[in-house]
Amino acid sequence: MQQITAFPKNKDDTTLNRLELIRYLSDAVEFCHGKCTVGRLQAAESDATRLSYMRVLAQMSTPLLAALRDSELQELDDRITQLEKEKELERVRIKS
Repeated sequence: MQQITAFPKNKDDTTLNRLELIRYLSDAVEFCHGKCTVGRLQAAESDATRLSYMRVLAQMSTPLLAALRDSELQELDDRITQLEKEKELERVRIKS
């Protein structure tokens, strides 16, 4: 996992997409799975902090995924509206 030492700034007005979020969550799941499946569980000093950040990541993921879904649904709705307008214009032209 990549070490982040400071809160990243979103300078170019981009948002995290689903694939990136899934990758981050997959990394967290893989880490936790590795910790749970070793023969002898031995916690490192940093594990408690890391697991706290993973809990926050999971909690933040829920509203982010909902917002991404809403955004994608709005884009689809806009596209459907545009297609319906184009289809109606085509029908008007054919009738003329």
